[in-house]
Amino acid sequence: MNNSSLRQQMESYDIKRLLRLVAIIIPLALIGNIIYLFISTDASFVRQIGEFDPRLFALAVALALLPWLGQSAQILIWGRVFHVKVSPPNALKTVLASDIGAAITPTMLGGGYAKLGFLVGFGFSPARATLVTVLGILADAVFFVLALPAAVYLTSSWKNPHILGIWHALISHWPVAAAAFLILLGILIIVNRVRSRLGGSKKADPRGSGIILNFRKSLKRFKVDLSAASGFVAGNGKAAFVACVILSGIGWCGRYSAVAALAVGLGIPADPVLFFLLQWVVFTTMTMIPTPGAIGGAEVSFALIYNGLIPTPAIPVLTAAWRFVTFYVIVGLASLIYVISRPKFPPRPAETEEIPVADKPGIPGAQIFI
Repeated sequence: MNNSSLRQQMESYDIKRLLRLVAIIIPLALIGNIIYLFISTDASFVRQIGEFDPRLFALAVALALLPWLGQSAQILIWGRVFHVKVSPPNALKTVLASDIGAAITPTMLGGGYAKLGFLVGFGFSPARATLVTVLGILADAVFFVLALPAAVYLTSSWKNPHILGIWHALISHWPVAAAAFLILLGILIIVNRVRSRLGGSKKADPRGSGIILNFRKSLKRFKVDLSAASGFVAGNGKAAFVACVILSGIGWCGRYSAVAALAVGLGIPADPVLFFLLQWVVFTTMTMIPTPGAIGGAEVSFALIYNGLIPTPAIPVLTAAWRFVTFYVIVGLASLIYVISRPKFPPRPAETEEIPVADKPGIPGAQIFI
């Protein structure tokens, strides 16, 4: 990605507009959750809610916020590697902007453009910003490749009746999910074609519709960026990358453990390793939900996956508490901090030609520019 294209993306990224959307979408979704909680909560369980230990709620919030510290620390590490002076507050603001962007876009898209724009604004070159973003994704992937098999082994998932039940349920429901995805894709393609015709475009692209073509381009670009990041780690940044994997693991273990703290507060026994594994299933399922921030679908996914593991009367309460802690608190606090701090980008340095510093033979696209 060249300098001008990423600069344009950064300039077109209007965080104030996103905050206005957050101010509309999040309260409406929260009201919907409260209504669902009142309608579905068993009256016999209400007294137990009143006995909830507030210290465990505070612990759940602190655990859910751990990824902020880990992701901010990763930005500081790569800033040091690339000799970019990024202050801890600016690193945190980059992470906050990413979470705000992810809150009003489908989970699959996330807040990547926000992170790219803020990294460039705080001194990274466009190529370095892209590399740091992909390195974060790669660190997450390496952690889960190591952690998930360990969790499966520790929970004996191959003979755990609840996990086997989830697996069979996911298999039995995949045709419905696939049909919903295809319907959504068809609607997007139709809307895209209507928009093109209204805009005066007469000829369709022979390579496919705009939606599919953009997806193919993004996938191809990501493969190249991923190869480049892997090549960079192999040749330049092993120690820094290992540190980032550890920080990523601490963050995800924290956020995935928040639900266990909430369950214990409601008097529900919680195996932290099993709950970690189930949280990975829930968050992975959320990436396939097309609503902003997976609103609505996240709650349904959580309730279905934890059904049978926790008492039925507790499901609505735990679902609402989990969603409040791992989504509404995060987005609300991120928006509040952003509004109060009002981050400003320092003056941009003059554009310089980017020089390749690593080109690993045999690794496609592994040419890194700084």
